[in-house]
Amino acid sequence: MTVIKTKNETNVMKRLLLIIPLFTTFISQAQVEDPAATPDILTIGVGAGFASFIGDIGKESEISKLSNIRTNFSFNLERRFGEIIGLQIDGLYGSLAYNERSKDINLNRNFETSLFQIGANIVLHFDNDVLINRDSPFSPYFSAGVHYLKFDPRGDLYDANNVAYNYWNDGTIRDIPQGDLLSKDTVSNRILRDYSFETQLKDSVTNYSRGALTVPLTFGLKWKFTPRVQGRIFGTYNLIMSDWVDNIKANGDNDKYVFVGFSLHYVLRKANKQEKERYGDIDFADLKNEDSDNDGVKDTKDKCQNTPEGVKVDRFGCPKDDDKDGVPNYLDKEPETKEGAIVTLDGVELTDAVLAAQIAERNKIIESRQQSFSEDTSQESLDKISDEIIETRKESKVVLSTIPNELKEADVDNDGLITSKEIEMCIDGFFEGSNNFTVGLINDLIDYFFEQ
Repeated sequence: MTVIKTKNETNVMKRLLLIIPLFTTFISQAQVEDPAATPDILTIGVGAGFASFIGDIGKESEISKLSNIRTNFSFNLERRFGEIIGLQIDGLYGSLAYNERSKDINLNRNFETSLFQIGANIVLHFDNDVLINRDSPFSPYFSAGVHYLKFDPRGDLYDANNVAYNYWNDGTIRDIPQGDLLSKDTVSNRILRDYSFETQLKDSVTNYSRGALTVPLTFGLKWKFTPRVQGRIFGTYNLIMSDWVDNIKANGDNDKYVFVGFSLHYVLRKANKQEKERYGDIDFADLKNEDSDNDGVKDTKDKCQNTPEGVKVDRFGCPKDDDKDGVPNYLDKEPETKEGAIVTLDGVELTDAVLAAQIAERNKIIESRQQSFSEDTSQESLDKISDEIIETRKESKVVLSTIPNELKEADVDNDGLITSKEIEMCIDGFFEGSNNFTVGLINDLIDYFFEQ
């Protein structure tokens, strides 16, 4: 015989009806929206990352390439048209730089330039309900465009005392050229670079433009924290239509740079008219603070709704159960039941003597019913037995059994009880072939009818 302990149940439907509109109202919470029902108007993004220059300086440098990385900041606006294509206005602000260091005195060049870049991109989204679902939390994207890049290369040619750098083939920097060491009496002093790019760089022959078109090619991954807030990790390879960004034109190969960054995006959407009409008259602020059972715990945090008035509850809104027997204090007729004891619905311990008496009583009833069933199988007799079973279960206040899984199909009204009419329906269904019962299962069902 199985005894099931009772617990106050949460009013699930009420909590769902409260939480769903709250989630659709406050975008900062993880929510589920239908993108088709609320199409994107505009996506606003800001981010930061690191740029690495690729040009004519530094091909034989002994300096780590990491020392030439510069921080840049990005900003963009995107309008998505349909499921796949988006148009983006993209901007970048920061700097590019490179520093050479070599024992070859002719390979100690350096430059740094401010960087301002703005233009338009065509974006291809993979979360288009063809390759990847639109509501997928992760999805890649690709973009390409045409930008205008403004630059102004400057060099670090003098130290803080305005002394020019002179590189020697022993790897040092001195205050006089290496060739000026004419006699033993000539003194040279070692100096250090201050990395202040104070001198505007110019070519002695060509007065080049300090702006150029750029083609950015981007591949990235979107991570949707919520339907309105996204994070994007991306890398962009920028092809610059100029070879003068580092003030050196060589080999007919234009300059380039790579930008790797992370950005946060906020999605503006059209109002969902259906949601607006459905919840337009609801005051969500009041719902959020509602305590319908007046137990001192808000409904949004109350795990046990509809607690009776005046019953003491814990911080989760559930009635206190000091002896932890599964029966709350206000229903417990034995409030100090020993730990691990099996109890009735009233919290009264089921002793061996009580259990033995209940089993004996039930066996008598089963024997009487089996005898009645074999002598008289009329529907009236079976209905009488069903009524006796229901009455006995009510009086016992103990759940004596649960319907086995293979017999649950017979419980048509899902009340947890097999009646004589339901047995009759199963037998009819067996002959009509409309259920899954076999002869063996029908016999088991009849046995269970008397045992429940």
